[in-house]
Amino acid sequence: MKHLLMIPALLAAPAAAAVYAVKHITQPRNEDAPEMIPIGGMIRSDSYDYAAMRDERLSRSAVVKLMQLLWVTTSKKDDANHATQTAPEGITQILDIPYIDDGTRFHKLDVYYPENTAGKNPVIIDIHGGGWMYGDKELNKLYCLALSARGYTVFSISYRLVPDVTVNEQLRDVMTALKWIGDHMDGYPADRDDILLTGDSAGGMLASYAAALTSSEALSEIFGTDRPDLKYKSLLLTSPVPYMNDKGYMKVYTAKMWGSDYKSKPTYPYMNLDALLPYAEFPKTCLITSAGDILAREQTNRAYRDLTALGVPCKLMDFGGEAGKKLEHVFTVINPFNKIGRETIDEALDWLR
Repeated sequence: MKHLLMIPALLAAPAAAAVYAVKHITQPRNEDAPEMIPIGGMIRSDSYDYAAMRDERLSRSAVVKLMQLLWVTTSKKDDANHATQTAPEGITQILDIPYIDDGTRFHKLDVYYPENTAGKNPVIIDIHGGGWMYGDKELNKLYCLALSARGYTVFSISYRLVPDVTVNEQLRDVMTALKWIGDHMDGYPADRDDILLTGDSAGGMLASYAAALTSSEALSEIFGTDRPDLKYKSLLLTSPVPYMNDKGYMKVYTAKMWGSDYKSKPTYPYMNLDALLPYAEFPKTCLITSAGDILAREQTNRAYRDLTALGVPCKLMDFGGEAGKKLEHVFTVINPFNKIGRETIDEALDWLR
């Protein structure tokens, strides 16, 4: 009998240890600390109150806690991958420009362009991915440098992260950054008439929505965003995830990114890209995915079908087992310098130009 009574205690001990480990790993760290990882709900600051807008119910969600652990692991993998790559030389870098001067690192952007640029370059505006919860503009720095080395002026933006904000506020951040770029781009070697907007994964969703909100006054009013003085000549979506309230296992995570009260928000009917299409104008669009892209291949193909049905000129680059393996999610962004990454970027940009 005593042995039976010990069973609950034996089961409780590992559970308690797991809870303690999760709390320790996901506890907020100061944004200036060397060990800080840009993950929503895990950052504190002396200059900005990250908890002020936080969805506390969402931040306590088991899904969010598990994803924070996943993003910690992902950050280590990303750091190791970046360490193996060599950035191109000859690029002017203007870093940490505040597009909202409120003390948070996530309201800043970077500008890259080739040294000794004479005249104006075509423009690329990049929105990083990271599942709406992870990363900042540093995540895509090597990718942006690789793009700039091809003769582009590249603007790379950060935005606040879930659960400190929801996707609604992220779109407001993105649109405010785009408005800043529209208001200030003439101070850089940037051709206002040749702008490519791009994003990968969650950033692909944000880029597709930004294109729609820029073109539609009605949508910008629904989402409560600025409308930048920009006209995009083309759109490059790498493994986008723009169907966030769709049926399937992904909804367990993606719908939550809009907040625990997402069903009561005016944006609820517009959580899938196809709901925006009747109101928006989209430029020429290239979409990239691959057989190893288990997170976004289906959604990327669906976006291609929906945009094509709307009459948007589209190119779908859906790779199978090239290079002897299934290419992974956002492979061009995480490996822009290897052969398949370099050639895919070149083909996409050539088609869009």
